Amino acid sequence: MEPDRILQLIRQNDNDSRRELFEAFYRRTYAVVFSILRHRESAEDITQDAFIKAFQSLHQLNDGAKFGAWLAVIASNLARNYLKREKRIILTDELPVIETGISGDDTEQEALRSMEVDRVRNAVRELPPDQYQVIVLQYYHDLKVEEIADMLKISPGTVKSRLFRARQRLAGFLELDDDSGCLNTKGGDRERCQNSQLEN
Repeated sequence: MEPDRILQLIRQNDNDSRRELFEAFYRRTYAVVFSILRHRESAEDITQDAFIKAFQSLHQLNDGAKFGAWLAVIASNLARNYLKREKRIILTDELPVIETGISGDDTEQEALRSMEVDRVRNAVRELPPDQYQVIVLQYYHDLKVEEIADMLKISPGTVKSRLFRARQRLAGFLELDDDSGCLNTKGGDRERCQNSQLEN
C-alpha cells in the first residue's frame, strides 16, 4: 500500500478505513506473531488484539507512513507478553524472509535461493524474541536504528547491542565472514557496512 494512501486512511480513521488497513496489513502482522507463538489460534487472537490496540492508539503514531512497523511492534510485544504468561518460547520457520541476494529465473537458481532462504529461516528462528524483533524491524520494515529505538522506547545503544548480538548469532549459524554480516540486503547497519567495504 502506498504511503499516501496509508496516511489518508489513518486521517479518516473510520470503519471503512480501518477495514482497509486491516486487510492490507493482516498477513504480515500475523506472520510476525505466528513466528513467535507457533500456534495458529493464539496468533490469530493476538493479531486481532494488535489491530484493536493500534486503532485505539493511532493518535500516538507520529509518522503514519510507518504504520506497518509500528503495528509489528505492538503485535510482537503482545506476543512476547503472552509467552511470558505462558512461560514458553517457541519460534517457527514462518518468518519474514531476509533476502539473500540470489536471483535468477531458471530452476537451478531458484533451487539455490530456496536453500539459502531455508538456512536464513533456520538461523532467525534461533534468535531470542528481543533480537528477533529488532531484526524484523530493520530488515523487513527497513527502519534505521534511531527509528527502532523510538518505536520500542529503548535507547539506540540498546538497539545496536541487540542487532549486534543477533548478527553474531546469524553469522555463526550461517558461517558468514565479517562483511557478509551485513546480510547483503536492505536495512542493516548501512554506515558500518559501507565503511567496512571501503576499508577493504
